[in-house]
Amino acid sequence: MTNSFARSPAAAIGALLAAATIPLNLLLSRTQSEQFAAVLLAVIGAIYIGFSLQKGTRAQIATELTVATGFIAAALAGLWVTPRIVPVAWAAHGIWDYAHHQGSRLASIPSRLVAIPLWYPPFCAVADWVAAASLAAEPACLNA
Repeated sequence: MTNSFARSPAAAIGALLAAATIPLNLLLSRTQSEQFAAVLLAVIGAIYIGFSLQKGTRAQIATELTVATGFIAAALAGLWVTPRIVPVAWAAHGIWDYAHHQGSRLASIPSRLVAIPLWYPPFCAVADWVAAASLAAEPACLNA
């Protein structure tokens, strides 16, 4: 992770906003919390479709649609198979965000990834990783 990414004000804001959602998960029942996290995963998984439709090539649109479909499938698997998939998928979405960061080694495939606002990858990746960590820890502290 590049210093500009980790030290970005957007990354700090993402971390704070994700941390602010933790009490909500603690107020919901375990089932409701798991369902809420899965639905949000499907939504965040589809965000890049909007970016690609706005200014992407056909290849970029196809890439973003394919990856979004994977996150939606993970959300459904979290609802229908096991909720343990959801925190892993949230962490994976953070990696997908980081891949869109211009300083990322993962961005060596820029022709396949749509260009997005510079602030967005650090904001969303850090938010995803904080959410993933809280969701992974959540079963231990809910309904104890």
